[in-house]
Amino acid sequence: MNETLLRKAVYNYNVATMIYNSMGDDEAYLNYIGYHLQQAVELAMKYMLEKSPVEPPKTHDIDQLIRVANENGVNLQTTDYIREHSEMFSMWEAKTRYVLDYRLEMSKIDAAMDGVGEYLDQIEKTENGQNSDMDQPLGAHRPDENMDGSNSKS
Repeated sequence: MNETLLRKAVYNYNVATMIYNSMGDDEAYLNYIGYHLQQAVELAMKYMLEKSPVEPPKTHDIDQLIRVANENGVNLQTTDYIREHSEMFSMWEAKTRYVLDYRLEMSKIDAAMDGVGEYLDQIEKTENGQNSDMDQPLGAHRPDENMDGSNSKS
């Protein structure tokens, strides 16, 4: 299996999903979920830039990645949710790791889980439609879904 930035993005999304499904009522885990969601968005965008081929900048700033794509005519396949929340994702990269007593809200995590999942799905559909080098589906798993596709809360 070829490792790509897109596959790494999906792995980060799946880690966020696993934490989400197992955290119970402990909201301390929300920051870890937010960090992995930010990484999923960043790596997916860098994948799209890299395959264009535009050298992705060494940044965690989602707005900057969008600007670089726009300047170079690269379609990142971004959804409205990702574009509208790009600044939020950029802040999550550092704040969730370095700012003590910083806590993300469950409502923002719920929305981001859906929004990032939809973004990754959109990229996967585009890639599969272009007969890309993807050797198998990426396998982004939604909250409450096990890695085998079954529901973890059943």
